[in-house]
Amino acid sequence: MSITEASRFQLRTAIGQILNEEAADTLMELLPPVGWADVATKTDLQHLRDELKGDMLNLQLTIEVGVRELIHEQTKWLITTMIAMNAVTVAVAVALSKLI
Repeated sequence: MSITEASRFQLRTAIGQILNEEAADTLMELLPPVGWADVATKTDLQHLRDELKGDMLNLQLTIEVGVRELIHEQTKWLITTMIAMNAVTVAVAVALSKLI
């Protein structure tokens, strides 16, 4: 059986006739806005926590691998560029020494 807002209102009205209005409001606040089958349990939350923790670890690993690959590629480019610049510097120095 699905609990509707109309049935919740009827329950609130009936309780208000038996108890005072403040007690009826308090009781209605304690009831979930949906059926009890839709309320999460501690086990549900623990399972969700475990799944989320696993997803976060996978994301962290993916980011770490990506950053390592990026740094590796950048380092290779930097070393290659530095070797080329040093070779050009040596060539220019040799050429200038032959002119003098």
